[in-house]
Amino acid sequence: MLVKIRHTQVKVRRPNSHKFQGEAKFTGSVFFKVVGMVDGTFVRLSLGTEDKSVAVRRIAKLEKACAEGSSSSLWPELEQSLPVKTFRFFASRVGYVGHTSVRAKSTWADLCAAFEVEMQRLIENKARGASAEEGVMAEGTRIRYGQTIRQFTAFLENQSVFLNDLHKPIIEMFKVDRLKKIAKLAQSRGGSSIALDIAILHRIFAFAVEKQMMAANPISLKHESKPGKNPKNGARPFTAAELAKLRKEAGDDLFNFLFLRWTGLRGSDAVSVRWQDIHFDRGANGEVEKVTQKRGKLAIVPLSTELREQLEDVFAARKPRLDDQVLLNPDNGRPFAVLGVEGGRKRLYQRMKALGERAGVRRVTPHCFRDTFACDMLAREVGIFEVAKMLADTADTIEKHYAQFVPAARDAVQVKMDSGIGIEERAKLSAQRGRKVVAIS
Repeated sequence: MLVKIRHTQVKVRRPNSHKFQGEAKFTGSVFFKVVGMVDGTFVRLSLGTEDKSVAVRRIAKLEKACAEGSSSSLWPELEQSLPVKTFRFFASRVGYVGHTSVRAKSTWADLCAAFEVEMQRLIENKARGASAEEGVMAEGTRIRYGQTIRQFTAFLENQSVFLNDLHKPIIEMFKVDRLKKIAKLAQSRGGSSIALDIAILHRIFAFAVEKQMMAANPISLKHESKPGKNPKNGARPFTAAELAKLRKEAGDDLFNFLFLRWTGLRGSDAVSVRWQDIHFDRGANGEVEKVTQKRGKLAIVPLSTELREQLEDVFAARKPRLDDQVLLNPDNGRPFAVLGVEGGRKRLYQRMKALGERAGVRRVTPHCFRDTFACDMLAREVGIFEVAKMLADTADTIEKHYAQFVPAARDAVQVKMDSGIGIEERAKLSAQRGRKVVAIS
């Protein structure tokens, strides 16, 4: 096999930097890629490192492994150190398929440890601005994965269970166990939560199969419900009475309450909003602009008059810097996200939960405010696409999650069809305005 490769340094681009005037195009960090020709095919793939010396060593090992063929002792080491896409490209060229002797020995505990390392790698990729093709993961996603891992571990009761002993019947028993626990806690998002647990386990087992830790994935998503498949039961908007109770009992949490109420931002995004994201001079009444963590999309939310007045009062009282965070914890006057965005989200969640307990409103979370905002906007006859843009989501997702409120918006469209001024009506009005007025004598 003819291999002529070298390492090259690549600057890390700042995500969405083109959307913000004056922001640096690059972060200042670099990472290394392998470039060159392999049997006449041009290759440009990540080496999974920001260290030049490591990049040089990996290039040397790749060249040696390719020269030695599929029997080279370097392939297992390269499989652990290189990004998956890069390793697969070179391993497939020499016909290396890995070893299968470890399959019967790998346990659930082994998989948990290996997958934790994989999640850390993906998070570091995201931090340096890697592309989705190289594999990335948000910190919030790791936290959610951790919840499912703990639940499945508790269900197994024994971390030493061999992976090849985890068959479909065990997965079905886990689903029943989860359903019983959710029913006992009377959580409103139960069905969606179980579907998400299964989707997460499927990905973890797929990783195990890829790493030769088990023979086959015991979960087939073809026969499983997708997360959010029954979104009507998942949405939990507040009623007018509940909002009134929360507003009455808000106290020191009133500003945070109003911010969540009138922006619809997820908790992880809300705690990271800075004053530079508040634009009083844009739109008719000002706007909040925030690049969301989950999708990396720009949420643009016009300011309601009530929220604008609160923001102006708070800004005048605090006199903050533009890079200061907007939401503060009333307990200590410090930003919720002092120790990181995810920790901040948890503290905001606890504040809202406590507010719900004071007001006598069951299940008060930051996401409930997001549901409320979406449903409220649809009830006010705001179009689905406009709501999706404010929430930095897709129109399809809005329609699925808030299906019971969409008919009202469509009915409003029908009314406007009959009473609104469309293309033909505007043309007639323009023609009438262009006519000369003849005085009647």
